[in-house]
Amino acid sequence: MRKIHLLLFVLLAVIGSLVGFGWNEIGGTELIPSQEESSSTVEASITEDHDDEILNEKELRKKRLSEATENASAKHIPVLTYHHILEEKDLKARHYDEEGNLASTIVLLKDFKKQMRVLHDNGYFTLTLEEFKKYITNKMDIPKNSVLLTFDDGHKNNYIEAYPVLKEYGFYAVEFLITSRNNDQTEPYDSITNQYLSYEEIDAANDVYEFASHTSLFHNHEEDGTAFLISKSLPEIEEDVETSIEQIGGTNALAYPYGAYDEETMEAIRLAGIDLAFTVQAGYVAPGDDMLQIHRNSVRPYHSIEDFKEILQLS
Repeated sequence: MRKIHLLLFVLLAVIGSLVGFGWNEIGGTELIPSQEESSSTVEASITEDHDDEILNEKELRKKRLSEATENASAKHIPVLTYHHILEEKDLKARHYDEEGNLASTIVLLKDFKKQMRVLHDNGYFTLTLEEFKKYITNKMDIPKNSVLLTFDDGHKNNYIEAYPVLKEYGFYAVEFLITSRNNDQTEPYDSITNQYLSYEEIDAANDVYEFASHTSLFHNHEEDGTAFLISKSLPEIEEDVETSIEQIGGTNALAYPYGAYDEETMEAIRLAGIDLAFTVQAGYVAPGDDMLQIHRNSVRPYHSIEDFKEILQLS
């Protein structure tokens, strides 16, 4: 009898050890899920919940856009352009010109906050590139108070300073990257030099920013001042833009460096896969406009809040 008991005890111990190592079937009967299967199930559930959340957000946004459009649809809209967003305490001598004026590509954080508050308080929808494209191609009506926010160059301060403000209001924006200047290493923030977004920061900011092309190496000019997008050959431009698209992970949008382009430039970027191209020429955008010559309104450091409202055509 003692031998039988001992044999049963050993058998139970062996079974217990097998279950502990994830053997979840004995004699074809499932006892418990293995740790690996449990983890996979949890991960799948989390992924499914996240996908459902994104889908619900898209449906809710679509509904809100539709309801707002019924009240008043946009005949034309502004596209706004920013470069640097800086706090006053971070300004250095290099940020001023010889006459002591702040460089035209800088907007102070305090002013940016006021501008975004104006958009929020007036019920503005900040469009995605997909929504903007549907609007300009007559495939979608959008609310009267709509705007496309764009940032050129991909400066680190766009993540440090602008991103939290945009996220607070639930705003979307487009960041045009000079992709050759993005890197793997995330450096401490310091406004004494021109810093660019790291890949880590790009990933962290993609809930607010969409990333598009500002070329890879061609945000540059010849010794005589001619921009590369005009001086270089069509195949060279096409190759550079294709490189930037690949580095971004896919995009159909580009902002011309320095706003410089010609007919050959437009043909080159079209061949590279770009069908939305943004200039620096002021003006407004309406359905049917040339998609490779989209007007934008630059926001400058000397613009008062009333100037900003005037750009928006807020009465």
